[in-house]
Amino acid sequence: MRVHIRLLGGFDVTVDDRTIPARSWRRRSAAGLVKLLALQPGHRLLREQVVDALWPDLLLDEAAPRLHVAAHYARSALGCRDAVVLAGGTVSLLPSTDVTVDVAEFERSADAARADGRPETAADAAARYPGPLLPEDLYEPWTEEPRERLRVRHLELLRAAGRYEELVAADPLDEDAQLALVRDHLRQGRRQSALRALDGMADLFRRELGVEPGPAAVALRRKAESLPVEEAAPEQGSAPVPSAPGRRRTPLPAERTRLIGRGADLEAVAALLDPHRIVTITGPGGAGKSTLALAVARRLRSESADTDVILAELAPVREEGDVVRAVAEAAGVQGEGAVLPATLAVNLGPRRVLLVLDNCEHLLDASAALVDAILDAGPRARILVTSREPLRVDGEAVHRIGSLGPESSELFAERAVAAAGPGAATADDPRVVHLCERLDGLPLAIELAAAQLRHLSLQELIDRLDDRLTLLVGGRPKAGQRHSALTATIEWSHRLLSGDARSLFDRLGVFPASFDLDAVQAVAGELDPGQVTNLLGDLVTKSLVVHDPAQHRYRLLETLRLFAARRLVDSGRTREVTELLRRDVVARCRTMPRVRIWLSASMAARSRDDLENVRLAFEASLERGDLTAAVDVALGISTLWRNAVSYTEGRRWVAALRARDLSPPDRLWTLILAADVGLGSGDPRMMRDATAEATALSAQLDDPGAAVITAIYDGLVQFSTPARAVLRLEDACARARAAGEPGLERLARAFRVVLLRLLGRTDGLGEEIDALVEADSGSDYDRYICIWSASLVALVDRDGPRQRQLMDAQLADLMASGLRENWLTMYWEALAMIGGGEDYLPQLRRARQRAEAEGRHAEADWVLALGYAAACRDEWEQAAELLGAAGGALQRDTASFIHHALLREQLVRPRLEPDAFAAVTARGRGQSLSVLLDEHGL
Repeated sequence: MRVHIRLLGGFDVTVDDRTIPARSWRRRSAAGLVKLLALQPGHRLLREQVVDALWPDLLLDEAAPRLHVAAHYARSALGCRDAVVLAGGTVSLLPSTDVTVDVAEFERSADAARADGRPETAADAAARYPGPLLPEDLYEPWTEEPRERLRVRHLELLRAAGRYEELVAADPLDEDAQLALVRDHLRQGRRQSALRALDGMADLFRRELGVEPGPAAVALRRKAESLPVEEAAPEQGSAPVPSAPGRRRTPLPAERTRLIGRGADLEAVAALLDPHRIVTITGPGGAGKSTLALAVARRLRSESADTDVILAELAPVREEGDVVRAVAEAAGVQGEGAVLPATLAVNLGPRRVLLVLDNCEHLLDASAALVDAILDAGPRARILVTSREPLRVDGEAVHRIGSLGPESSELFAERAVAAAGPGAATADDPRVVHLCERLDGLPLAIELAAAQLRHLSLQELIDRLDDRLTLLVGGRPKAGQRHSALTATIEWSHRLLSGDARSLFDRLGVFPASFDLDAVQAVAGELDPGQVTNLLGDLVTKSLVVHDPAQHRYRLLETLRLFAARRLVDSGRTREVTELLRRDVVARCRTMPRVRIWLSASMAARSRDDLENVRLAFEASLERGDLTAAVDVALGISTLWRNAVSYTEGRRWVAALRARDLSPPDRLWTLILAADVGLGSGDPRMMRDATAEATALSAQLDDPGAAVITAIYDGLVQFSTPARAVLRLEDACARARAAGEPGLERLARAFRVVLLRLLGRTDGLGEEIDALVEADSGSDYDRYICIWSASLVALVDRDGPRQRQLMDAQLADLMASGLRENWLTMYWEALAMIGGGEDYLPQLRRARQRAEAEGRHAEADWVLALGYAAACRDEWEQAAELLGAAGGALQRDTASFIHHALLREQLVRPRLEPDAFAAVTARGRGQSLSVLLDEHGL
């Protein structure tokens, strides 16, 4: 008999090439005994040592019966009468059998690598370490020393192999490893990777240690910044650039605990996804549907590198009409795809994608309609749904889950140990088995109960359960028995809270999604602010609220959120608490004057984090007739429309506001928002009409800031007559200075630079650009436009290195403000590569894929880039023809009409005779954009 025991990354035993099923280990103590002996030299220990390790609180005579029981069940699992031998005061594992253990194999390889000294040998040895020792036994004292020893050996091997990224991932606080990774990037000339690694190191050290990186990191940063910017090819070890639209648009949440009791379900669902394109996981609330779906998604993502995985969490969605928007945002789709099911379906259906729709039970009709549309649109998409009932669409395969069964006691024991430490509970304790049966084996109920062991003994927990956990009757006749048991469990946990903690928990039901501490303080009513912090911490401790320390945010599990929301409704306080939340969002949008809010990037980033709460506040303000508040909320999110959320939403909000009877000041700012949306979405007519109305209205009001912004847009609508536009913008500059608004002055000056370059004026322009870009002005909208205008000038000048430098600054500003890279920054990077004479087509393809994933299908933008590439090759007739083709199409979703005019008038037209230019551009206007893109490999 040949036996192999795996202890690294998990536990299993293989006998003659057959892995013993997990269900064979009926007693946790039996598996523990085998693990303990497998770790020892010769696989034997003195009986006293075994008892001290496995039953440290018992005397030898008291533990002897348990040892014999564990040995019996171990022999049964291994299928061998002599698997565990107790003789002469020694306990031995398979003494007459050929036994190999992965730990010993790893240590032998590590020893050989240390003696050999070659990186490749170290890398081979490191590959034998798939994960930490016995991760399911983290709190067993006898595992701590060998686990740490093996971890350190693995880190040594990674260092010896030069696998610095893996070394940093395994031990992020190892400063030497962090610096070694940066040096490795620098040796290979990877400037951006080195800077990203330094930024990540600095953030981590400040957050976790409260210190700044040392002098070595500072010196490496200087060295990195002095390097030339590398080509935009994917770097070794860096995150791959998506090869398909929308790849993993929403990252899957990291796995925090192992999946217990759902191994067969995992295999079954994964198998169903092969022949079926739509699979729905159903079951009662709290059964672990979302956990199982995420496990399936992670598995598919790891096994299929060419499959996009998109997670759309529908729990925060309140109206069926918003399902498309929620899925579109998860997939990174904007524009029409964010509101039209057919457009979204065409975007997703043909792609090799797994779309996970989580928590659909309250949106069945809309979810089913969208699923049907996606499946009809193409053969490659697959959809995994979690819901308390099936969608009932054609081709749907349903997998039902319920109780964990016998393994529920293992889940309880693991969560109990995590909550209260070693010894809190064991899976083979009959009391635990009975308790889990009373909880119907539902994971959420079990986890809630286990969390109570932080302040109750196991017996106290059982006594209280016996007193309070009863099935509900009469209240919800459609609720199944398991759902009733879960509801009773939640209500029982709820009753264990203090009166103030219960009140706060109920109020958290107002939040449609995650929230921060400030928002909790806002909805807490008359509770003392200092007390609120303690109460919230208590709710986190009792596993009633989930805390994400990295984001400084909180959330309720969906079942708990629904319970809290129902409590709030039953108490008659929903309207009151919603009003508190609305006022908090509105107050945040009034922390600065409207001009500053309109410019603010940090406010937009905060709005993105609180997006569902902001939307709730906007709708609630409209419903209450507080239109001034609705305008303030819209201003607070307006910069977000430019960077992270679809302009489609901006159009809807502006339309909703303009349909109301607004006061003159509110109407003026709504018109400014309309002009802004018109500019950004490439709709000059919308911008012109809104500006004309705003100009007339601003003359009647005393709002200097709004008047300046209106004057800026009044200049931009004169774009076709640049000289007149320059005069309007100069007037706006003067007004901004008089109003004491330096941000607006910079904004007007930046737009003026673009118009001057369009007129061919270059005297003093370089100095003006440098002054705008180098100004210490933060990272708000005015700074964004200053860099954009400088980039346009560099574009016309065919100055690729300058374009790349400006793009790096733009990205740094976006990250600093909390906003993110978007398709337009990818597009501009491609333009910088064109100006620098680099191979730009791969980057342009990636930019187009990202844009199309966001619902932007403006082919003219891509033809415009091809025209610029021809101009940079001095192929002037081809450039004119391509610009003619691009100019003949409506350019939606961007302000590319500005780029087009600059390139046409100042780069291409001067290189050709007037007649030739007119003839070639006319020929271009007759070209098909899609044909041109195909001809150029786009």
